[in-house]
Amino acid sequence: MRCECGAELRSPTSYCLVCGRVHALACGVYIGEKVYLVAIGKVVETLSFDIYEEEESIRNLFEILAEKIHERRVNEVYISGEDESKIRFGFENVRRFALSDLRVYATQPLPLDEFISKLREFVTRKEELRKVDIPPEEKIQGSHTTIIGGRLGKEFLYKVALCEYVKKIVPGVITGGACSLGGGVRFKVTRCDEKGNIRALLIDGSSVQEIYIVTTAKNKEQGEVILRMLKSVSSS
Repeated sequence: MRCECGAELRSPTSYCLVCGRVHALACGVYIGEKVYLVAIGKVVETLSFDIYEEEESIRNLFEILAEKIHERRVNEVYISGEDESKIRFGFENVRRFALSDLRVYATQPLPLDEFISKLREFVTRKEELRKVDIPPEEKIQGSHTTIIGGRLGKEFLYKVALCEYVKKIVPGVITGGACSLGGGVRFKVTRCDEKGNIRALLIDGSSVQEIYIVTTAKNKEQGEVILRMLKSVSSS
Protein backbone atom coordinates (compact mmCIF):
# COMPACT_ATOMS: atom_id res chain seq x y z
CA MET A 1 0.00 0.00 0.00
CA ARG A 2 1.37 3.41 -0.99
CA CYS A 3 0.46 6.97 -0.04
CA GLU A 4 -0.50 9.53 -2.67
CA CYS A 5 3.05 10.90 -2.33
CA GLY A 6 4.50 7.51 -3.27
CA ALA A 7 5.75 6.52 0.17
CA GLU A 8 4.97 3.02 1.40
CA LEU A 9 2.37 2.69 4.17
CA ARG A 10 2.00 -0.05 6.78
CA SER A 11 -1.74 -0.18 6.10
CA PRO A 12 -4.40 1.69 4.06
CA THR A 13 -5.30 3.83 7.10
CA SER A 14 -1.78 4.57 8.39
CA TYR A 15 -0.37 8.08 8.78
CA CYS A 16 2.29 8.92 6.19
CA LEU A 17 5.57 9.77 7.90
CA VAL A 18 6.94 11.28 4.66
CA CYS A 19 4.27 13.81 3.65
CA GLY A 20 2.16 13.93 6.83
CA ARG A 21 -1.05 12.85 5.13
CA VAL A 22 -3.71 11.31 7.43
CA HIS A 23 -5.62 8.38 5.95
CA ALA A 24 -7.98 7.62 8.87
CA LEU A 25 -10.77 9.92 10.04
CA ALA A 26 -11.46 8.11 13.32
CA CYS A 27 -11.07 4.77 15.06
CA GLY A 28 -13.51 2.51 16.85
CA VAL A 29 -12.81 -0.13 19.49
CA TYR A 30 -15.29 -2.97 19.96
CA ILE A 31 -15.19 -5.28 22.98
CA GLY A 32 -16.71 -8.72 22.46
CA GLU A 33 -15.24 -12.21 22.67
CA LYS A 34 -12.30 -10.54 20.98
CA VAL A 35 -11.24 -6.89 20.83
CA TYR A 36 -11.58 -5.21 17.44
CA LEU A 37 -9.91 -2.03 16.25
CA VAL A 38 -11.81 -0.36 13.40
CA ALA A 39 -10.13 2.42 11.40
CA ILE A 40 -12.40 4.52 9.18
CA GLY A 41 -10.89 6.11 6.08
CA LYS A 42 -11.47 5.68 2.35
CA VAL A 43 -11.54 2.02 3.29
CA VAL A 44 -12.60 0.40 6.57
CA GLU A 45 -9.78 -1.55 8.19
CA THR A 46 -10.56 -4.01 10.99
CA LEU A 47 -7.97 -5.68 13.23
CA SER A 48 -8.85 -8.32 15.83
CA PHE A 49 -7.05 -9.25 19.05
CA ASP A 50 -7.55 -12.07 21.53
CA ILE A 51 -8.33 -10.98 25.08
CA TYR A 52 -7.28 -12.75 28.28
CA GLU A 53 -8.22 -12.08 31.91
CA GLU A 54 -4.71 -11.68 33.30
CA GLU A 55 -3.90 -8.08 34.21
CA GLU A 56 -0.58 -8.16 32.36
CA SER A 57 -2.28 -9.47 29.20
CA ILE A 58 -4.91 -6.73 29.38
CA ARG A 59 -2.20 -4.09 29.77
CA ASN A 60 -0.24 -5.49 26.82
CA LEU A 61 -3.39 -5.58 24.68
CA PHE A 62 -4.31 -1.95 25.30
CA GLU A 63 -0.72 -0.81 24.86
CA ILE A 64 -0.77 -2.45 21.40
CA LEU A 65 -4.13 -0.83 20.65
CA ALA A 66 -2.73 2.54 21.72
CA GLU A 67 0.19 2.12 19.31
CA LYS A 68 -2.14 1.13 16.44
CA ILE A 69 -4.37 4.14 17.11
CA HIS A 70 -1.37 6.46 17.29
CA GLU A 71 -0.07 5.07 13.98
CA ARG A 72 -3.21 6.52 12.39
CA ARG A 73 -2.96 9.95 14.10
CA VAL A 74 -6.70 10.14 14.75
CA ASN A 75 -8.13 12.51 17.36
CA GLU A 76 -11.25 10.53 18.21
CA VAL A 77 -12.00 6.96 19.24
CA TYR A 78 -15.50 5.50 19.66
CA ILE A 79 -16.10 2.55 21.98
CA SER A 80 -18.81 -0.09 21.68
CA GLY A 81 -19.25 -3.68 22.75
CA GLU A 82 -21.64 -6.50 23.56
CA ASP A 83 -22.85 -4.86 26.78
CA GLU A 84 -22.42 -1.78 28.97
CA SER A 85 -19.77 -3.36 31.22
CA LYS A 86 -17.55 -4.20 28.24
CA ILE A 87 -17.98 -0.69 26.88
CA ARG A 88 -16.90 0.80 30.24
CA PHE A 89 -13.93 -1.59 30.30
CA GLY A 90 -12.85 -0.48 26.82
CA PHE A 91 -13.50 3.20 27.50
CA GLU A 92 -11.39 3.25 30.68
CA ASN A 93 -8.47 1.33 29.19
CA VAL A 94 -8.32 3.20 25.88
CA ARG A 95 -8.13 6.48 27.83
CA ARG A 96 -5.62 5.04 30.29
CA PHE A 97 -3.10 3.87 27.68
CA ALA A 98 -3.60 6.55 24.99
CA LEU A 99 -0.34 7.91 23.56
CA SER A 100 -1.84 11.27 22.60
CA ASP A 101 -4.63 13.61 23.69
CA LEU A 102 -7.52 11.54 22.34
CA ARG A 103 -11.21 12.30 22.61
CA VAL A 104 -12.78 8.97 23.61
CA TYR A 105 -16.54 8.46 23.28
CA ALA A 106 -18.61 5.63 24.75
CA THR A 107 -21.53 4.51 22.58
CA GLN A 108 -24.34 1.99 23.09
CA PRO A 109 -24.09 -1.83 22.92
CA LEU A 110 -24.35 -3.08 19.33
CA PRO A 111 -23.45 -6.13 17.24
CA LEU A 112 -20.01 -5.68 15.65
CA ASP A 113 -21.27 -5.35 12.06
CA GLU A 114 -23.83 -2.73 13.06
CA PHE A 115 -21.22 -0.77 15.03
CA ILE A 116 -18.89 -0.65 12.02
CA SER A 117 -21.71 0.41 9.69
CA LYS A 118 -23.02 3.13 12.02
CA LEU A 119 -19.52 4.38 12.82
CA ARG A 120 -18.68 4.76 9.14
CA GLU A 121 -21.93 6.65 8.48
CA PHE A 122 -21.44 8.85 11.56
CA VAL A 123 -17.84 9.77 10.72
CA THR A 124 -18.79 10.56 7.12
CA ARG A 125 -21.57 12.91 8.26
CA LYS A 126 -19.30 14.49 10.85
CA GLU A 127 -16.81 15.44 8.13
CA GLU A 128 -19.53 17.62 6.59
CA LEU A 129 -19.86 19.76 9.73
CA ARG A 130 -18.34 23.21 9.96
CA LYS A 131 -15.86 23.86 12.80
CA VAL A 132 -15.38 27.05 14.82
CA ASP A 133 -12.20 28.34 16.44
CA ILE A 134 -13.56 30.08 19.55
CA PRO A 135 -11.95 29.79 23.02
CA PRO A 136 -14.19 27.58 25.20
CA GLU A 137 -14.60 30.22 27.91
CA GLU A 138 -15.95 32.70 25.34
CA LYS A 139 -18.69 30.30 24.25
CA ILE A 140 -20.53 30.38 27.59
CA GLN A 141 -22.83 33.41 27.36
CA GLY A 142 -26.33 34.64 28.20
CA SER A 143 -28.22 36.79 30.66
CA HIS A 144 -28.29 34.06 33.35
CA THR A 145 -24.84 34.26 34.92
CA THR A 146 -25.64 31.66 37.60
CA ILE A 147 -24.63 28.08 36.80
CA ILE A 148 -25.83 25.45 39.27
CA GLY A 149 -23.65 22.60 40.48
CA GLY A 150 -20.71 24.74 41.55
CA ARG A 151 -17.35 23.68 40.14
CA LEU A 152 -18.72 20.44 38.66
CA GLY A 153 -21.52 22.27 36.86
CA LYS A 154 -19.03 24.66 35.27
CA GLU A 155 -16.77 21.73 34.31
CA PHE A 156 -19.64 20.05 32.45
CA LEU A 157 -20.33 23.20 30.43
CA TYR A 158 -16.61 23.70 29.75
CA LYS A 159 -16.40 20.15 28.33
CA VAL A 160 -19.31 20.98 26.01
CA ALA A 161 -17.56 24.22 25.02
CA LEU A 162 -14.47 22.23 23.99
CA CYS A 163 -16.45 20.73 21.10
CA GLU A 164 -15.36 22.43 17.88
CA TYR A 165 -18.93 22.23 16.54
CA VAL A 166 -20.40 24.27 19.42
CA LYS A 167 -20.66 28.03 18.83
CA LYS A 168 -22.37 29.18 22.00
CA ILE A 169 -23.73 27.85 25.31
CA VAL A 170 -26.58 29.75 26.95
CA PRO A 171 -27.43 28.81 30.58
CA GLY A 172 -31.17 29.22 31.11
CA VAL A 173 -33.70 29.33 33.89
CA ILE A 174 -33.34 27.31 37.08
CA THR A 175 -36.28 25.36 38.49
CA GLY A 176 -36.74 23.20 41.57
CA GLY A 177 -35.24 23.56 45.02
CA ALA A 178 -33.01 26.41 46.05
CA CYS A 179 -30.42 24.04 47.49
CA SER A 180 -29.00 20.67 46.59
CA LEU A 181 -30.69 17.61 48.10
CA GLY A 182 -27.98 15.19 47.06
CA GLY A 183 -27.71 12.87 44.10
CA GLY A 184 -24.71 14.63 42.62
CA VAL A 185 -24.30 16.98 39.69
CA ARG A 186 -25.34 15.56 36.32
CA PHE A 187 -25.50 16.80 32.74
CA LYS A 188 -27.93 15.42 30.17
CA VAL A 189 -28.42 16.33 26.52
CA THR A 190 -32.10 15.88 25.71
CA ARG A 191 -33.01 16.75 22.13
CA CYS A 192 -32.09 18.54 18.93
CA ASP A 193 -34.34 21.10 17.23
CA GLU A 194 -35.00 21.52 13.50
CA LYS A 195 -32.13 24.03 13.16
CA GLY A 196 -29.60 21.61 14.65
CA ASN A 197 -29.28 23.31 18.04
CA ILE A 198 -29.37 21.23 21.20
CA ARG A 199 -31.26 21.37 24.49
CA ALA A 200 -29.64 20.02 27.64
CA LEU A 201 -30.23 19.91 31.39
CA LEU A 202 -27.79 20.58 34.23
CA ILE A 203 -29.05 18.84 37.36
CA ASP A 204 -27.94 19.37 40.96
CA GLY A 205 -30.13 17.47 43.40
CA SER A 206 -33.63 18.96 43.10
CA SER A 207 -32.44 21.94 41.03
CA VAL A 208 -32.57 21.77 37.24
CA GLN A 209 -31.14 24.34 34.82
CA GLU A 210 -31.97 24.45 31.13
CA ILE A 211 -28.96 24.76 28.83
CA TYR A 212 -29.25 25.87 25.19
CA ILE A 213 -26.37 24.85 22.91
CA VAL A 214 -25.94 26.65 19.58
CA THR A 215 -24.09 24.47 17.07
CA THR A 216 -22.67 24.79 13.56
CA ALA A 217 -25.23 22.28 12.24
CA LYS A 218 -27.32 23.35 9.25
CA ASN A 219 -30.27 21.09 10.09
CA LYS A 220 -31.61 18.50 12.52
CA GLU A 221 -29.73 15.64 10.85
CA GLN A 222 -26.36 17.35 11.40
CA GLY A 223 -27.45 18.39 14.89
CA GLU A 224 -28.10 14.75 15.79
CA VAL A 225 -24.48 13.95 14.92
CA ILE A 226 -23.27 16.63 17.37
CA LEU A 227 -25.79 15.49 19.99
CA ARG A 228 -24.28 11.99 19.90
CA MET A 229 -20.82 13.46 20.48
CA LEU A 230 -22.05 15.51 23.44
CA LYS A 231 -23.70 12.49 25.06
CA SER A 232 -20.23 11.41 26.17
CA VAL A 233 -20.13 14.45 28.48
CA SER A 234 -23.06 12.92 30.39
CA SER A 235 -21.03 9.78 31.14
CA SER A 236 -17.70 11.46 31.94
